[in-house]
Amino acid sequence: MSQHSMTTTNPFQVYNQRLVIAMVGLPARGKSYLSHVLLRYLNFVGCPCQLFNAGNLRRERGMAGADANFFDPTNSNAKQQRDEMAMQCLDEVIAWIKSKTVARGCAVGILDATNTTVARRKKVMDRVKKERDKCSTWTLIFVESIANEPKLLDQNYRMKLSNDDYKNSYDKQAALADFIERVKQYETVYEPLSD
Repeated sequence: MSQHSMTTTNPFQVYNQRLVIAMVGLPARGKSYLSHVLLRYLNFVGCPCQLFNAGNLRRERGMAGADANFFDPTNSNAKQQRDEMAMQCLDEVIAWIKSKTVARGCAVGILDATNTTVARRKKVMDRVKKERDKCSTWTLIFVESIANEPKLLDQNYRMKLSNDDYKNSYDKQAALADFIERVKQYETVYEPLSD
């Protein structure tokens, strides 16, 4: 094999695959960290990959700094908004993948959201299934990030104070308490992945 062909061909190249990776897990459990690792690796090996974060979409919509009440599962108005934003984020994932694979090719879109309930994951599955029904090259993978070590969680919670929801907060203890309350809201409805 010539030097030229070794550097220009990849025997493991996937020619026609559209993959959605949907993250699952409670806040501050490492979903975004894992998403960025996957993003860097897949782009490095030549598979176009893009990350779509539902929290960033919420903040872009002017809801930065939403307090823990916005994440209360009994707050039906906020729940509807969260669901709509998650599905809009998924639609952006799908549109991006389609733009990268017009005729053929591979592309991976990562949906970085909590997706903590079976009902939410069913909506994600149904939406991707619509695409799969049109084109059999679509695949959906859920990746759950679980972290329960208290020191790690404390560190992760404190790191969240630098994101756009809390970075302008003058009372860091109140901000931390609000974030912990947000996590508790998610814990009340969290349904881990199962077979």
